[in-house]
Amino acid sequence: MPKNRIVKSFVPKSGRAEFVKPYRLIEEYDAFVLLEASPDEARRIAEAVPTEDITDQYTIHSGSDVIDTSTPAAVPSGEMRAHPAYKGVEPVDSRPHHYLVQFVGPIKKTWLPAIRKLGGEVRRPYADFTYVVRCDAAALRKIVGQPFVRWAGHLSHRNRLFSKVDAESGALPRSRYLPSVHRIEFFGEQDKSAGVKTLKGMGVKVLSAPKGTTIATVELSGTAAEQKKLLGEIAAVHGVAAVSNRNIKRPSNDVAATIMGPDADWLAGTGLTGAGETIAVCDTGLDTGQPNSIHDDFQGRIKVIKSYPITDDFDSYIRNPGGNDGAADLDSGHGTHVSGSVLGSGAASAALPGSAARIRGLAHKSRLVFQAVEQKLDWKKVSDKVKYGSYLLAGIPGDLKTLFSHAYANGARIHSNSWGGGDAGAYDAQCRQLDEFVWKKKDFCVLVAAGNDGTDKDFRAKVFACDRPGALRAGRHPDQPDCAFPTRPSRHSFDGNAYGDFWPKDYPVAPFKNDPIANDASQIAAFSSRGPTKDGRVKPDIVAPGTYILSTRSRMIASNNMGWAAYPPSRLYFYMGGTSMATPLVAGAVGVLREFLKKQVGYTKPSAALVKAALILGARKLPGYSPANVLLDNHQ
Repeated sequence: MPKNRIVKSFVPKSGRAEFVKPYRLIEEYDAFVLLEASPDEARRIAEAVPTEDITDQYTIHSGSDVIDTSTPAAVPSGEMRAHPAYKGVEPVDSRPHHYLVQFVGPIKKTWLPAIRKLGGEVRRPYADFTYVVRCDAAALRKIVGQPFVRWAGHLSHRNRLFSKVDAESGALPRSRYLPSVHRIEFFGEQDKSAGVKTLKGMGVKVLSAPKGTTIATVELSGTAAEQKKLLGEIAAVHGVAAVSNRNIKRPSNDVAATIMGPDADWLAGTGLTGAGETIAVCDTGLDTGQPNSIHDDFQGRIKVIKSYPITDDFDSYIRNPGGNDGAADLDSGHGTHVSGSVLGSGAASAALPGSAARIRGLAHKSRLVFQAVEQKLDWKKVSDKVKYGSYLLAGIPGDLKTLFSHAYANGARIHSNSWGGGDAGAYDAQCRQLDEFVWKKKDFCVLVAAGNDGTDKDFRAKVFACDRPGALRAGRHPDQPDCAFPTRPSRHSFDGNAYGDFWPKDYPVAPFKNDPIANDASQIAAFSSRGPTKDGRVKPDIVAPGTYILSTRSRMIASNNMGWAAYPPSRLYFYMGGTSMATPLVAGAVGVLREFLKKQVGYTKPSAALVKAALILGARKLPGYSPANVLLDNHQ
């Protein structure tokens, strides 16, 4: 027999009572109702009123489990019933534990206070109308008995464990991890304080546990079997929310991008330049790192530059713990390039021969807050230097709210991040930190690169929507190798450079093997990470330029470092590519969009949600990746 559906139907209040009579009314809201209906009834409802089938949201994605909440685990009598999701798992005792509590629908303001009154401690949102709640068995009985609670069950210790002893086995090809190092996330600071003591009592080496955060980093020793056993024990420590491998963050510039829409003359006619906006960029470094000697394209518009030292979870591996070599862009020139894409003024290109217009960013009159997080690591082992390289984004704090708070305090309302390296597709600690910050600061718009893990390694001749965007990442697509900005200096052709030439292992067969990287503005880059995320969210949000992007070049890098390609008219610019190059272009567009909303529409404090919605609704869908009548597309 077909399973009943749960639908979200936008039924007007006038006539609503009569409309819902034939169905089971789950919950009523101001704008809509939740109804349970048979598949045939659901179709009839959809024909009568705007309706969304949300049945799939009544499962909980927890670790490797997908929990069907139509089968109860805890019932009002207090009995814990057998449930397929808990097969082979010992039931918990009556003491306080962390439970998943799923509500009957979108959570109303009155429900969480009601949970607290019943003795539950609301810890954090989880997903799928679900919160993590700490309570004992007596409180759980009361909670399960509430009409607005659909389901409750223990948050299994195994579903808090995301670490592997051999982290790089089966990982995406560009992922790198510190061996035997794991990041422990606790539900709260008090949990962390108590948990760190417990971990030390277990003989675990705690590398760092910064004050004001819920994160601790540990290093394990012993055989692989011993470490695996110990990881399971760590996940069972009370108050632990998640255990994950310590990944190495990396710039997202090892693959490609496109051309953005605004024509230079049209944009100039609007008078929009990003003036009045302050944009933060978190990246490797910025040219000399000194405002008084900075690249001409940034002169007079640096609000602040800050360099972040090596975090203490590297201490066991390097000879320069806590090292800070300043904010200069010394290695790849990555940070200087992306900053130019956001807001470079083009001052250094004003008089270049053969250049019809300046090489500049969309928000070329915005001010810049730059956060330099790349540091040079003096590795103790040569093998580590060979594997990871000397320059890493080792200054990124364990809690991203540190970065966001600094940027916000200095006036930035846009934050551009062209780096990644988490558990691909997972909603991890850094995703949660970002969400927690923007929930409180609703006018703070954060952009993150989607990652470059699209591949055809298995000879499918297709990049599927399962080469997932990473934990913290944005999106882009490939294009003609012109300037990344609304103006175009003299064109340089890169049409002969194919995916298979640059990355033969990733693109071994046609069509990608011989496909030019940058010759078709309607084509999404083969390497571009696709969605959905592991919990089903649609990603990426938007695509933008990224292959052979022309932008500012750091004067501090090696003289023979020309990125993807040199720009012959001037050594102050060069071409680079990757999702890194797409993200700052969108950040520049957001700067112009915010300026428009404030100056021409009248919003004094436009929310990030409004900016995101306007950006997506103003974009055009590239053809050929999903059927014409499909709204959501995990390629773009």
